[in-house]
Amino acid sequence: MKRNLSILPGLALLVGCAIVVRQYAEPWIRLNWKWGFDVLHLNAMMLSFLLGITLGNLFPRPAWAAQGVASSAMVLKTGVVLMGSLYSFAEIGKIGRTSLLMIFFFVFGTFAFVLWLGKLLQTPRTLTGVLACGCGICGVSAEIAAAPLLGATAAELAYCIGVTLGFGLLEVVTYPAIGTLLGLSSSQFGGWAGTGILNSAQVLAVALAYEKNLATLETVKVAEIFNITRVLFLPVLLVILAFYASSRQALTKADSGKLMVQKFPVFIFGFLAMTGLTSAGVFSGLHLQTLRSVMLWCFSVGLIGLGVRTDFGAIRQTGGKPLLMGVSAGVLKTLASLAAVLLLLK
Repeated sequence: MKRNLSILPGLALLVGCAIVVRQYAEPWIRLNWKWGFDVLHLNAMMLSFLLGITLGNLFPRPAWAAQGVASSAMVLKTGVVLMGSLYSFAEIGKIGRTSLLMIFFFVFGTFAFVLWLGKLLQTPRTLTGVLACGCGICGVSAEIAAAPLLGATAAELAYCIGVTLGFGLLEVVTYPAIGTLLGLSSSQFGGWAGTGILNSAQVLAVALAYEKNLATLETVKVAEIFNITRVLFLPVLLVILAFYASSRQALTKADSGKLMVQKFPVFIFGFLAMTGLTSAGVFSGLHLQTLRSVMLWCFSVGLIGLGVRTDFGAIRQTGGKPLLMGVSAGVLKTLASLAAVLLLLK
């Protein structure tokens, strides 16, 4: 009970910031700075993320807010679960076939590329494995899951997080503008963001920033299907990493099966349950409208928390070789996934 109460001050701070962004900052920009809103995509979601980064890195982080800020990751996942109400299983099946093919190629292609580059640059196997998992799957969360498995040091984990967050920040501010200049459709941009952006939490920020229709959320829906598809590969890749790291010890089938179960992203069950309820016609139009509104508030609060947790100190610690590996993987993934969506999606 005491632990639950400890999240309230920080959570209240995030909610207060979200109110300022959604009720005041975004409407002002929409009315008074059209170029900033239309081209730079400074809407509520992008502003939430940027405000969080500002608060987290320019001001002291009060201890009383720490638990609430940390809980913002769960708030984001709650938003993703609620997003399941926007889909039907038929729609997921239609998008999912393309996303599965693309994600399979880019997950294992990026993973193999970073492992090869690490061997070429002679970086430690532990650092290389953690960075390969982060670049291949979903960024920071994958790196945190892979680090203890590989026995990576805290410094190595900080390097890897610095690389993915640093490049991810660059993607957040450039993807929407590039998508606008290229005239990408909602499906194309959603597929590109869901495949190309290294850190999965930042996919949501970018897709919401580019979103052209908040009533249907077409860009976000496509981006999150691609994003969820790649997160599903995390347990598989961790098993591969376990074999990669186990040159001195055997990894049994039982060990690999246990690892798959432990690392499965269980929030996806909630997402699919909401989709099932929508497919069964349980929700009325008013219900869906309310769920979408709550979802957007969850995203705004969660993105502020994500920004606060983005530590420039870790990014500044990034060394030369890990930075070269991460940037190379990020640029290659960005360009190749852009080419793929232009060819495969309309």
